Amino acid sequence: MRKVSLDGDWEFRETEGGRWLDGTVPGGVYTDLLDEGEIPDPFVEDNELDVQWVGKTDWTYRRTVEVDPELLDHERVVLQCEGLDTVATVLVNGEEVGSSVNMHVGHAFDVADALEPGENEVTVQFRSPVEYGIEQSEEHPYEVPCIRYPVDQPGRPFIRKAQCHYGWDWGPCLPTVGIYRDISIVAYSEPRIRYTKTEQDHETVDGERGPVDLTVRTGVDAPAAGEYDLTVSVADAEVTETVSLEAGEQEVETTVTVADPELWWPNGYGDQPLYDMTVAIAGEETEVADTETDRVGFRDVELVVEPDDVGTSFYFEVNGTEVFAKGANTIPTAPMYGDVSEARYDHLLESAVDANMNMLRVWGGGYYEFDYFYERCDELGLLVWQDFMFSCSLHPANDEFLDTVEEEVRHQVRRLANHPSIALWCANNENEEAAQSWFVRHDHHEDHLDDYATLYEETVGPACREEDPSRTYWPGSPSSGPDEMTPYVFEKGDIHYWDVWHSGQPFEDYYTTEPRFVSEFGYQSFPSTDSLRTVIDEADFNPTSPMMEHHQRNPGGNTTILKRTASYFRFPFAFEDFVYVSQLLQAEAMSTSIEHWRRRKPTTMGALYWQLNDLWPVASWSSIEYDGKWKAQQYAARRQFAPVLVSFHPTFEGEGGVDNAQAGEDGEWPDVVAQTLWITSDVTEPLDGEIDLEIVTFDGDTVLEETVDVDIEAQESVELRTLGREDLPADVAPSEVMVRATFDGEGGAGHDGSDVESYPATAFFEDYKRLSLPDAEVSVDIDGADVTVGSEDAALFLELDPGTLRGAFSDNYVHLAPGEERTLTFDSYDDRRDAVVETNLEDELSVRHLRQTY
Repeated sequence: MRKVSLDGDWEFRETEGGRWLDGTVPGGVYTDLLDEGEIPDPFVEDNELDVQWVGKTDWTYRRTVEVDPELLDHERVVLQCEGLDTVATVLVNGEEVGSSVNMHVGHAFDVADALEPGENEVTVQFRSPVEYGIEQSEEHPYEVPCIRYPVDQPGRPFIRKAQCHYGWDWGPCLPTVGIYRDISIVAYSEPRIRYTKTEQDHETVDGERGPVDLTVRTGVDAPAAGEYDLTVSVADAEVTETVSLEAGEQEVETTVTVADPELWWPNGYGDQPLYDMTVAIAGEETEVADTETDRVGFRDVELVVEPDDVGTSFYFEVNGTEVFAKGANTIPTAPMYGDVSEARYDHLLESAVDANMNMLRVWGGGYYEFDYFYERCDELGLLVWQDFMFSCSLHPANDEFLDTVEEEVRHQVRRLANHPSIALWCANNENEEAAQSWFVRHDHHEDHLDDYATLYEETVGPACREEDPSRTYWPGSPSSGPDEMTPYVFEKGDIHYWDVWHSGQPFEDYYTTEPRFVSEFGYQSFPSTDSLRTVIDEADFNPTSPMMEHHQRNPGGNTTILKRTASYFRFPFAFEDFVYVSQLLQAEAMSTSIEHWRRRKPTTMGALYWQLNDLWPVASWSSIEYDGKWKAQQYAARRQFAPVLVSFHPTFEGEGGVDNAQAGEDGEWPDVVAQTLWITSDVTEPLDGEIDLEIVTFDGDTVLEETVDVDIEAQESVELRTLGREDLPADVAPSEVMVRATFDGEGGAGHDGSDVESYPATAFFEDYKRLSLPDAEVSVDIDGADVTVGSEDAALFLELDPGTLRGAFSDNYVHLAPGEERTLTFDSYDDRRDAVVETNLEDELSVRHLRQTY
């Protein structure tokens, strides 16, 4: 077999009469136009509005390739296109060899007759995705609705393209085209391996873990029928079988038994050993005609959906161990393919692990991620909830659309099924809700319901289950389960909980919820001023300026932040402080929800917040900014998802406590009258130790001090002690104190034998805006990458900002108790870490705490 890569330098132009410009493959037209100076940066100010013509235009890409006669002597010569975005016609020397209408499908076009010895021209003509979608919608017998956004383009339900390319409530409208993944010429005369898929059967012997039967399904294209030897080797086990192949594409099955593999675990539960699995097939004339090597991890993953005394369970079990899913949703890392890089993936995924996450949901409005994303998830122990790429829309169900969707599902499941990180296939994002709620008053509602069933129940689901019977296919998110079509039932399935952000409920509303698994919820904040400076002039640094509102895609989003800031915090007047407080607001919302749901385990068993990352500088729900800087919530996530969570649950004034509490007419909740201490463990061994519990005034007087013993079972969540306002002396006001709890564990090692991680918990009897905070003076001592901070008085939400230095501290936005001193270490992303830190940290570092903002 021979392979000639066509990646690299291409030319491109507007199809109708444009001049040829230099382009890059893999890539996309927006990146190429920007690199050639043909368009302004779409991220800056409102330039995005000036480049909408790009998605409405047809584009052509071309290059020449030298082909030697020996390559053309092979029985098969194909043009392998791993990703064409999206409506594409492929020509070789002017002859059409293939076409595509789906960016999520790979193609192998026969080019044996079109190629010639010597120089050949390969051309890919792209239709405007916008015009194609409009054309398809106009030809459809009835309207197929979708959610529309402040800046968007129509027609997205009718094209199998990343839906967020058409604009979203956190992203720009940049419907790009291009050859966005590898392209090559492949020639072969003997069997070629197209893909491998694995399924694991973990045996138990006398209650102990036994061998694993690894079933390998190999997709093979044989130019000629015959008998061929196929060998599978993995982890010191090897099986060779003679298989009878017909001419053409087919799938063959082989099982190899691995005696005692090391198990792959999610982050926080153990290690992630990966084994090379090699599949080789012999040819009639060669000892090895083709070989494929992939990495596998041995683990048994199951979504447990069973009736219980609450309703129906919903949790993941890995290797027999219940796993509370802790993590976030991801969106594409960039709207322009030139900005998608391994470095971005590394930073994003390593940041997730650093924040104690064990699961990411690949959201259904983008694209199936590049291979490197899943490879790193395998290595880092990040389970992947994988949506199919449908989001916030209904879709047609005509034969042409269904055919390409089925091709997409089979292609992607075959591509990804070997990854141990993949835990679940999910049909769509919020389309069940769209069918059942958003568009029910439509004249063609019954047609839409029929189309929904045809698409997901008769096409996506059966194709997925056939390709990968080893994993659960979940009918949508949110969903109550197969055949339910009632997406918001708290007693079963997964939910998206958006009442706090979209409906304007106060954060305390989270305490009233009793879900089984929350796969979306979130709260917005602004990115740092360092990030905003890259796209907005400082003269526009105002939350209601036109440019700030352009970089806010959720209608009324900035107003929501302003209003809720006033509920919990004193309003800052400097813009930099406003951005800082907005991030505190987001972190407080997420802490309220996540800590509450973790305390509810094992009834609630998952919290995946929206969203981990941004794809441009924007006000959004992300915890990591587009340039990689951690927001306050990313630091808070590390504490929210710690293996051992020490937390406080408030009780509110009035009869019945939180269960009967509700917001008043002014949107405020009753006063907090007590704080209850909880400890929640995700450790798979019993946990024992002590919690130092104290109430102190902000200037350092100790009101109460005691030790609470901890002795709990593995993975248990327990209420320990309640402190109320009545515990305060008569001369100490509730606005003058903080409640502090610190766990000192003497047991409960992590699954891998390491010490468990826990953080101090702090609670108050008043909202932050009502606290009588002192003008604390914080001392700062820098020693290389270590920054030691201390204060005689309490300093809340102490922020260490490294300025333009790229990196993160070991902790940040922390509450310093009176007299406390802490050392926080800066981890630079720069390869020249030590030199960068020693030279610049002292110059770049700024420190601020809440009291300094008013």
